[in-house]
Amino acid sequence: MNSRSSFYSDDSGGYVLFNEDCLQTSKRIASNSVDLIYVDPPYFSGRLYKNKRLGFDDRWKGLSEYLDWIALRLTAFKRILRDTGTIYIHADWHASHYLKVLADSIFGYDNFINEIVWKRQSAHNDTRQGSRHLGRVHDTLLVYALSENYIWNQQYVSYDESYLNRAYRHVEPGTSRRYALGDLTAPGGAMNGNARYEFMGVERYWRYSRSRMMNLFASGRVSTKYRVPLLKRYLDEMPGKPVQDVWTDIKPVTTSRESLRFPTQKPESLLARITLTSTDDGQLVYDPFAGSGTSGAVCFELSRRWIGSEISVHACRLIANRFATMKCIVSPRNPTNVLAQVKLPR
Repeated sequence: MNSRSSFYSDDSGGYVLFNEDCLQTSKRIASNSVDLIYVDPPYFSGRLYKNKRLGFDDRWKGLSEYLDWIALRLTAFKRILRDTGTIYIHADWHASHYLKVLADSIFGYDNFINEIVWKRQSAHNDTRQGSRHLGRVHDTLLVYALSENYIWNQQYVSYDESYLNRAYRHVEPGTSRRYALGDLTAPGGAMNGNARYEFMGVERYWRYSRSRMMNLFASGRVSTKYRVPLLKRYLDEMPGKPVQDVWTDIKPVTTSRESLRFPTQKPESLLARITLTSTDDGQLVYDPFAGSGTSGAVCFELSRRWIGSEISVHACRLIANRFATMKCIVSPRNPTNVLAQVKLPR
């Protein structure tokens, strides 16, 4: 099987999958052209992952061999990443601390954005096997950019019920809208240039100008049920709680309908959060260790373009079948090759 005759360009269609080492694929991609790279490599676990024909070998002669291997690829990924792009490096406890130091040396310490902790399991009972350590229940994602101008779309999650009952305990008569009350006074007072005037019989340094305060009052946004007027913040206008760097709300695929029986398969919700945070519509995502094709499936749903590399021919067939079930239009350009070229739906 030879996919080396095809060179990726925007004319190739929305989706391209290469059956080869990602080091070779990265040579096909133009410099400064990829908006997001999601790197989910072997983790230096010392295991052979196998489920029938699907899986990969994560056994190494030593840590130096592993780090040398991945350093070559991270360096290649840096060349193809846009100045506004972002790279996520997925790891676990086996080597995440070494990868952080390595990635700092390649992408720059000052370009480090976040260390994300993904709690992928609620419990891991190794005690029965005689282990003498705490349960290892999380993965780590190291996030880097190449400049301060990287794309960032803040994501939100639903508020906790306890928080809602505490903060949004007020209900507006007539509309039944839940709201929280916020301070209208200005911290810092005159030192921050805030005006002092009387509003609703109370003289204070206020957060807004007199005219803005009157407009808020006229539109029903000011509560006067307490001695000092307070601002109403309606729950149905709030985007939710900003996502932080510890993710506990995304479950693994082992028990979900998403499972394709690929070892280490990642959930679509994880890739969706990453993709929505760091790309806009139509932008290009590269997955150098495509595995079961989760990133490609997510990109299709979110109208992003995608390039994938996967060295296993069996995994490539799995990905191609996954695209087909999503009614992707697969180009017949290489009918005898696993290379799949898919255009976004119109």
